[in-house]
Amino acid sequence: MEQNKKISDWINENKIDIIQNIDYESVEVFKFLTNEYNNSDVSENFLFQFIYRSYYRLDLAGLSKEFKTEYFKIMQEFRYTGNIDILEIIEKLYNFENLRGLKSIQFSFATKLANTIDKNIPIYDSQVCKVFNFSRPNQKDLDKKIASYFEQLSIISSTYNDIIDKDSIKETLILFNGRFDNTNSEMKKLDFIFWSAGKLINKTEKIEKII
Repeated sequence: MEQNKKISDWINENKIDIIQNIDYESVEVFKFLTNEYNNSDVSENFLFQFIYRSYYRLDLAGLSKEFKTEYFKIMQEFRYTGNIDILEIIEKLYNFENLRGLKSIQFSFATKLANTIDKNIPIYDSQVCKVFNFSRPNQKDLDKKIASYFEQLSIISSTYNDIIDKDSIKETLILFNGRFDNTNSEMKKLDFIFWSAGKLINKTEKIEKII
């Protein structure tokens, strides 16, 4: 797809800045969280929960204690399911009002939960959305809003898979592997790369359409 080529070309052109913009701590903390998730009951692992909430900024989102408790219960429960149903995660979490007394769609946090369990599910994040020039869905109808989120996530997922299939950011991945140990899956590397690319767009204020 033409838009995937444009994205890949832009990433390769900015590969040095993108990789240097990923700090070692981010990768190491992610590895720690993965290890803790694989070897403990995360609904009762409060060190894991504390670091996870800090890493993904869960504590800065104005969410209730009850929401966070349920969040890690769901994470523990879903490790035993064959398929991760992001919609079910969203629906479960929607029952908990935020600190302003409102219900909200926590789509990004739902994908981060799913990604913790299955690294083949990409993270939907505001930084990643910058690369795709996505806007936050603003439909008033709840179902339509959720559908728009999933449409955007589908584009991210198909783009990542296309990049992997065509090896179209090979140069960037070589730099990533040279800077960090090569233990992450290709999909997870793209999570880091696109997240960093989005931050770079913000940092340099070069907010321009690359699609």
